[in-house]
Amino acid sequence: MIATLKKLHSYWSEKKQQRPFPARKDLDPLDFHYALGDVSLIDVEQGENDHNPIYKVRLLGSNIQERIGSSFSNRNLDDFPEQDSLDKMRLAYKKVLKTGEPLAYPSFFKYGEKEQPFVCCIWPLSTNGEKIDMLLCCREQIFDRALVPNQSQLAKEPEIWPYQQWGNTSLLSPMVH
Repeated sequence: MIATLKKLHSYWSEKKQQRPFPARKDLDPLDFHYALGDVSLIDVEQGENDHNPIYKVRLLGSNIQERIGSSFSNRNLDDFPEQDSLDKMRLAYKKVLKTGEPLAYPSFFKYGEKEQPFVCCIWPLSTNGEKIDMLLCCREQIFDRALVPNQSQLAKEPEIWPYQQWGNTSLLSPMVH
């Protein structure tokens, strides 16, 4: 069960009210203290016709910092030390910008010699209620081995779950029911 992501998704949904997405000012980190170690906030800078947005890490949770060995706050995402993760993040971020919807994807992160399965979720935020200018990201480790995606398959073709498909994914269906 991915309890942290479910709780954070409910919070994001509540804060957006009738809008497509909430603004950063609508969120109070104290309200999601349970997830802060695994949360990142990504600033999105893009022009009107910019197909290559610039992503800057505004905040990187302490658990993520510990894993990568760096605070990485206030840095350009292109400098992220894990190239495989960076490619997945960039692909997922662009899809959120295009659709304006949350999405999730499975991933594996190295802890020493061991790779741990995670689900990463991304929620859009907007200062003006129209253009996405920040992304709220959170990851949660998958402990139920029956729900862990096939790592070799994911290496060949990254899997991304748009919000509309969350109910059809055994890992994410608890978040929408």
